[in-house]
Amino acid sequence: MSQESAGVPSSVQLASQNQAPFVQIAGSNSGHISITRRPKLPTSRVPEGDRAAANQPLWAYTPTPQQAVNALGLSGIAAITGEHGTGRRISAIRALETHLAALGKVPQLFDVAADWDDDEVPDREVLPDPVPGHGYLIDGTSRTLSGAVAVCLTSWAEELHAVGACLVIMANPGEWRGDSRYQVTAARPNPIQVAWNYLTERRSRPVHAQWLQVDPNRTANRGILRGGAAHDPSVGIFSDLMPPSVSPSNAIAIADRLAAVDPERVTSALDKLSDRHALVIRQQGQQELSNIREEVLLWTDFLERTLTESGTRGQDRVMLLSAAYLEGAPLEICIKAASEFHSRDEPIARRYREGRSPRRRMRDVGVDVTREDKAAFESRPGLALSAIRMDWHHWADERAETRKWLERITSSGSTAEAWAKQIGERLLELSRTAVDPPFFPVLDSWISSATIDDNRIRLIAQLLTQAAQKDELARETHKKLLDWATKKNVNQRQVVAQVCGGSYGIRWPHTALVRLRHILAFDDAATKIASDALVSYAGKNGDGLLRIVETVDSWLDRYRSHSAGPRAFLALVDPSRSIGVLTTLVGLAETSPSFRDFLITGWTVTLEQADVREQAYGVLLAWAQAVHERKLSQEFAFGILTEVRNAHTPVDAMSRFLYGSPDREDPALIGARLALANLRACNHASCPQIDCPLKHSGANASSTTESGTEEARQRTVSEPGLQSGEGDGDSGL
Repeated sequence: MSQESAGVPSSVQLASQNQAPFVQIAGSNSGHISITRRPKLPTSRVPEGDRAAANQPLWAYTPTPQQAVNALGLSGIAAITGEHGTGRRISAIRALETHLAALGKVPQLFDVAADWDDDEVPDREVLPDPVPGHGYLIDGTSRTLSGAVAVCLTSWAEELHAVGACLVIMANPGEWRGDSRYQVTAARPNPIQVAWNYLTERRSRPVHAQWLQVDPNRTANRGILRGGAAHDPSVGIFSDLMPPSVSPSNAIAIADRLAAVDPERVTSALDKLSDRHALVIRQQGQQELSNIREEVLLWTDFLERTLTESGTRGQDRVMLLSAAYLEGAPLEICIKAASEFHSRDEPIARRYREGRSPRRRMRDVGVDVTREDKAAFESRPGLALSAIRMDWHHWADERAETRKWLERITSSGSTAEAWAKQIGERLLELSRTAVDPPFFPVLDSWISSATIDDNRIRLIAQLLTQAAQKDELARETHKKLLDWATKKNVNQRQVVAQVCGGSYGIRWPHTALVRLRHILAFDDAATKIASDALVSYAGKNGDGLLRIVETVDSWLDRYRSHSAGPRAFLALVDPSRSIGVLTTLVGLAETSPSFRDFLITGWTVTLEQADVREQAYGVLLAWAQAVHERKLSQEFAFGILTEVRNAHTPVDAMSRFLYGSPDREDPALIGARLALANLRACNHASCPQIDCPLKHSGANASSTTESGTEEARQRTVSEPGLQSGEGDGDSGL
């Protein structure tokens, strides 16, 4: 098909899908060609610890990896689906290593960030280039894997497959929308095997490991784990410690707690159990083993009795909850918070004055009182969070009341305001596995408070940043940030800006930039934070600057009437904000037409936006000052502004900059006007660049170039110090 028949003018020659730095078209016809490529999705090497867990001797067998290897052999892609805790990630890593090793490659494994929103499909150009021996892992559990996304990733995997590379995707059950041939359902590994391997190889605790080891004389469980001295009574003493439903990560956490147990405690308990003469001694031994089990399993039996069998469960439960959420706080605060569990208009004071004293209640439910009179759980480490989880699980009918209580005691000026961070973190951990999780509703309550301050805004941002790092909460966090970014509530928008300006933006830069674009639609306290985040990211390295420039350039093009692009552009080119970013941009623009076009187009579009007129004027003054202080090249800076001036009729910030303002007449500005008046503009009628932004202005640009320059020169030279009233912000050229 010819260019004309395709709707492309014959005078325009195109060369799409090229990656070379220079392209020659139609024989001897050559010229400057700008090639723009979107930044790749962030990638990072798979940690060595994860790779070690996927190989012997740490690997705990499941059929999942081999099934994934079989799928990889078809087209270089496999999708492992399953609930969190089924070992999806380690199985995926083992499958990648096994497949690549079978191809004779040295496996190089990388995590690829799923840095796109639910309504987006990643372009092929943002996916890593095919490299032999590379295996890629995408965690799709934080995104909705639509059919279009599955098709895109499958197509990319076919390219990888052709060069000896591959891709494994992790997804939640039922969320893989691609070819079912590539789907593998994750099988959970035996948690005892996981813990045994960990204690033996990672922690070097063979004595502790043998406590989990099934006695080989027990034929029912024979074959799971073998070996050990059969005569040792400690072998297999805790072999039933974990049910099969325990996740690998929880199995390792339990193994860590088991490793902290002094072997002498087990030996002493077993010696007492072997006493054939005294029943009391045997009972003491049994109780000691039970205590160890309780300690390792975070006091589940103890909490069952405390929360469900006590005749005064109401008061005891609230006392335990208060101490669990406020661990480390003065006991008086815990008691006061407990008394506020029900709404203030309820006659509850009498209830807490009856029977045992509050301090006695605290001790009876497992709370320790330190010498400083603070609530602690030193004798039962881990009891606090375990109590929070069990209470939420057991008493579903009181969840709403518990959440309202936490909101009440953490509000501004309330009893536990100073402990809001710890309460938020415990709610975050609870919400990773809880039904009807309370974490996000409590944050909604905090952010909606009429008395919220900067400290609470920073705290909410920190908690959301932590939540985004948790597999179980990442998806909801992305949605929450997008929702808040689009709202007019400045507090919500400040939180989003702070989150996107931190580690969240580094891990998911594209996702963060989408949310920052929504924030930059308004001019408020959140806008400055968002602008600072853009400049900070651009100043980190060359890749960061390239990503920001291309993103802002796309905003200027796609959202021309939106103020986000102009505000972002002004932040990047403001020397008072970051002279380093601006000088880097100028250096690139002096050698690369695409960066020069970015500056011209950015100024042109920005000056058309009435919403940013004052900010644009301020940045123009900052340019003049930077030139005056020799921080910025006069020839280049004013050369750019000359082209911008001649590209449109300045009835805005540029007009005030050129012709005067009652409150601004200083040497830097006067020098800028003189330089602009004497710089001769490029004759863009013959500019060789097809996409020159000044050509879009048509005949007006060329016809007004010399007349406008002459008029400006005459006015500036004859009246170098324009007084107020001789020029205003609405003057034209």
